[in-house]
Amino acid sequence: MKETNNKPSRDRLMNFVDQNFGEGNELEHWMPPDFDPNPPILEQISNPKLKAFAKSVIALWAKLGRKVQSDVMLNPDQYSFLYVPNGFIVPGGRFKELYYWDSFWTIRGLMISNMTKTAKGMIENLLHLVRKYGYIPNGSRVYYLGRSQPPLLAAMVASYYEATGDLAWIEQHISTVEKELYYWLDKKKVTVEINGNKFMLLRYLADKKDRGPRPESYYEDYTNSRIFPNEDRRDDFYLEIKSAAESGWDFSSRWFVSADGAIGNLTDVHATRILPVDLNAIFAGALQTVGDLHDILKHRREAQKWWSLARYWRSAIENIMYHEVDGVWYDFDAQTGSPRKHFYPSCATPLWAKVVNETKADKYALLLVNYLKSTGALNFPGGVPSSILHSGEQWDFPNAWPPMQSILIGALDTSGNVEARKLAKELAGVWIRSNYIGYNNWQKMFEKYSAVHPGHEGGGGEYVVQDGFGWTNGVVLELLQRYGKDLTLHERPGATPTVALI
Repeated sequence: MKETNNKPSRDRLMNFVDQNFGEGNELEHWMPPDFDPNPPILEQISNPKLKAFAKSVIALWAKLGRKVQSDVMLNPDQYSFLYVPNGFIVPGGRFKELYYWDSFWTIRGLMISNMTKTAKGMIENLLHLVRKYGYIPNGSRVYYLGRSQPPLLAAMVASYYEATGDLAWIEQHISTVEKELYYWLDKKKVTVEINGNKFMLLRYLADKKDRGPRPESYYEDYTNSRIFPNEDRRDDFYLEIKSAAESGWDFSSRWFVSADGAIGNLTDVHATRILPVDLNAIFAGALQTVGDLHDILKHRREAQKWWSLARYWRSAIENIMYHEVDGVWYDFDAQTGSPRKHFYPSCATPLWAKVVNETKADKYALLLVNYLKSTGALNFPGGVPSSILHSGEQWDFPNAWPPMQSILIGALDTSGNVEARKLAKELAGVWIRSNYIGYNNWQKMFEKYSAVHPGHEGGGGEYVVQDGFGWTNGVVLELLQRYGKDLTLHERPGATPTVALI
């Protein structure tokens, strides 16, 4: 900058980069030691072609394994990567690091694939990050510090215990799981009042000390910020955009609040005033889970403490987010004191996270089915879209995302309601069909799909669609494990295949 009077040419800049930076070499390919090309799940799938499809998906784990080079630990200042000790599965495509909430579905897929040791290593990587930073960053890069993602660590730890019964491992790590929950309680809670009663809930909120654009999307954020007249307002925009990124839904009309009531765009992001249903349901589930783990360890007093907080959080969700007339949970705008009455599949998370009164689950599920039908969101051949609003952002129509199918189908299936379980099976068939078509045509598993064109990749957002793909693999294996015995595949020459219940 000094040599060019703050006006370097593109060639000068490229020369500087070439002289001072090397190709990213922080990761090496890693073969998971417990990779099993023929795990028992394959025997649970009746249809031969769906079984072959599942086998191909399982084979992808071997291609997505990575380990951090030891030099990253020895010279951390020379890398953007945050060191983790164990090999892991990357999402795929451009994403070559750990991402927090992606890992939940990847780990679930690994467990289903009989790769418990790899799953354990991935969970321990996340625990390592909590011990070092006090929380799990959005992703394992220095530029993701200051924001996290939905708090699913407790659920991952519990899933490993359910699979192995390893009580000593739980004893070793329970305090680290608690440390993460305290981070959310300390940094993200907000109090809202409704009908004269005050309730505490969570919102997404990036670290305010971390100023400026997102380093990984600097150009986009800087350019968008120019609409605002002064630096203070631009700083507010940067905080809001990072806070929305913390949700994992980057980006969506969920976070847009426009003055004229239109759908809005990225400059209308106001994530910090919105209390999200899924964040709070996942957190309430985590509180209950930590209480349950303490109970298993016979830590009665600790168990009661977390259970009490879980009861409080469930009550807050019920009072603030449940809409009696519509029969569904909505995000809540803390500034206006009103629900955000747009369809997003995150509305099913309280049932999925099992944070509703068990005696009411059947009723809630039936009301949810009726609500879903009324939105029109079930009317697409490629899966349930992330919204029915067409904002141009990747977490809106027409894109359908794997974790949302998992949450929605899981919520309906575990509710116990007959009609809800029937709908869950139908939606699972739609999603498996979409994934099968995409893999059959392109030999790829995409990070997101088109709800309108089954099997086709999604679009929109800040980057081209990626393939690989960790959470996509995990979700389709989860659904094949749950419904594989009951699904058949119909293929006719020249026709799109259909997946149906036997």
